[in-house]
Amino acid sequence: MRKLLLALPLALLATACGGPDTTTTAAGQEQVVVRISDPGNSGFLAVAKKDGSLDAALAKVNAKVKWAGDFSVFAPAAQAINAGSLDIATGSITSGVTALAVKPSFKIFATVPPDLAGEGIVVKKDSPIRSVADLAGRSVAVGHGGTSEYLLLKALQTFGVPVEKVKRVYLPPPQTAPVFGSGKVDAWSTFSTFLIPAVTDLGARVLADGEAIKSDNYVIYVAANKLLQEHPEVVKALFAFIKEGSAKEIADPAAYLNVFTQTGPQAVQGEQKELVVGIQEKGRPVQAVTAAEITKYQDVARFFLDQKVLTAPLDVSQHVVDVNTLGSARS
Repeated sequence: MRKLLLALPLALLATACGGPDTTTTAAGQEQVVVRISDPGNSGFLAVAKKDGSLDAALAKVNAKVKWAGDFSVFAPAAQAINAGSLDIATGSITSGVTALAVKPSFKIFATVPPDLAGEGIVVKKDSPIRSVADLAGRSVAVGHGGTSEYLLLKALQTFGVPVEKVKRVYLPPPQTAPVFGSGKVDAWSTFSTFLIPAVTDLGARVLADGEAIKSDNYVIYVAANKLLQEHPEVVKALFAFIKEGSAKEIADPAAYLNVFTQTGPQAVQGEQKELVVGIQEKGRPVQAVTAAEITKYQDVARFFLDQKVLTAPLDVSQHVVDVNTLGSARS
């Protein structure tokens, strides 16, 4: 399934220098090594890892992939790019703007429209909370400064609920499930990685999804500046691969689940599988970033500034490249 990721505290995002690795082939040619976060057990990149299809695509531009760590939230991936140990990462624009606010070493080169069906606010099935307005006087678990907090704040704005009427309980996403499950918070603002198991395993129901909230939470793909500058042809080849792969996954989501294992904690089964397939079928493929998406990104940055999540204005357009013109105008 697609991972929509949260940002961690900005202090983690220390900027450093670094660039793509290279290796030498048996024929004596220098080959670019593109370091990408491990895709886990599901998705078109997991299939590419298993069958070697991404390496085959990158070989045409004298490159290959190195699967470099599992980043379940965006901020550590951003930190890894800034530190020079990762070249490609994916997250959400709501987590991205907080990372972009601290002089990052990467730019956005591709995007996916918001996952409106797979993100939102959940409550327990037996909760008396029946609408976003009912959150007034209640507590909601959120992650700080990313997708989760954005969804809650956007929902409150959309439904006219004063922000100060709702208590935000800041928790790292992996630690939130037991807190929500035990009833220590009244609701949880989250996304598919955590929303789906909340529904299937914790007896949750969706109070308001991304569509109801009017979310502009685009998925973003980012690339290290040095890779963009030194090997734009590699980024273009990668973009073509993920564009095609994402379209194939949307057409047949079930075929891209449980790529390496059908059982165990990484496997998606039963009701979870049905939910994932249903959400994925409503998705859109990866695309290049256009002026329309940049406007939406800027809206998110402005919203976070208004909500005091950001402390200064951010011009997101300075952190975006047109993947279709890479190489003719270096980023």
